[in-house]
Amino acid sequence: MVLSMRTKLKIFAAAILLVLVVIGGGLAYFNFYVKTPEYTLKAIQESIQNHDVDEFNKYVNVDNVVAGVTNNMLDGIIASQTNLPEEAKVAMNSLATMFKAPIVASLQEGLNNYVKTGSWQSGKTTADAQGAMINSDMILEQSGLTDLTFEGIDYINTNEDNGTAEAGIKVTQSEINQPFVFKVSLEEQADGYWKVVSVDNFSDFIKALEDGRKEFIKDYLSQTALIIIDKEKILTENEANLNAALNLGTLGSSQTRIDLKNDIENKILPQLKELQEALQSVEVPKSAETLHNLRLKACESKIAYYQDYAKWLDNKDIKTLREATDNLKKAKTMEYEANLLTKRIEGQIK
Repeated sequence: MVLSMRTKLKIFAAAILLVLVVIGGGLAYFNFYVKTPEYTLKAIQESIQNHDVDEFNKYVNVDNVVAGVTNNMLDGIIASQTNLPEEAKVAMNSLATMFKAPIVASLQEGLNNYVKTGSWQSGKTTADAQGAMINSDMILEQSGLTDLTFEGIDYINTNEDNGTAEAGIKVTQSEINQPFVFKVSLEEQADGYWKVVSVDNFSDFIKALEDGRKEFIKDYLSQTALIIIDKEKILTENEANLNAALNLGTLGSSQTRIDLKNDIENKILPQLKELQEALQSVEVPKSAETLHNLRLKACESKIAYYQDYAKWLDNKDIKTLREATDNLKKAKTMEYEANLLTKRIEGQIK
């Protein structure tokens, strides 16, 4: 069928009209969508992915958010100290005001650095009210923010009447391997766009974090206590047998020295190395890293002591014996410090 020119013009005009309607509808929808809480949250995600600080600040009231998070964090840390009497918590509240300014500065710096580079760490220090320098990265680490993984938007509730919205931002805190949903408040701005103005449950996050850290430490202490008891029981028996042989005063005998060396190499050193390997396989919470390193170094020094002692039984070199004695002193010092630190940690998590 051959269409007339007039019919072709009508079809063309209808097609143009349809395109305009589609474009107009799309523009209308886009203009509506960009002025919603959903769009703001998506824009924030993209600004972080693109490391666009200006775009991020366009949709987040950073000063307000950081100030609120700081207050929440201090409140949460104090509230998590369940073993403290109320008067001590009041004193801690008063003391916390001294640290508020450097914490705010640390969080602002960390957040800015995170958007800009993808890393919270800044390597900077800030001063408290008395001028004492505070490590910013330490504050960020304590806040738990450096170990968060974004999992998605859990919900968005919008109140059109008063221009507010609440969103649930789902994250996982990898240090304690627990999920958490932040309650984030947004407000509609004069230009119709929405902006994040606060995180309303950061104190709950801090409490969950502190509780999780305590449970992690309890698990660590329990697990390592079983390892140490199991390995050191046999080790103590072998060491007692060695000391009994030494007390006989027969080291001048070649056979005695051979027997002692065999006991060290075939009984004591394998037990110490098993203890070392068992400790190295344990998952260690950040707050127990110092304790764990002390235990490992004590074990390492004790291994070095027995290796040197076995060598001395062969070469009878006084220098080798001195090295063995030095390593034994190091081991005993670190074991003593590890025991003190263990008791201190146990007292903190009761």
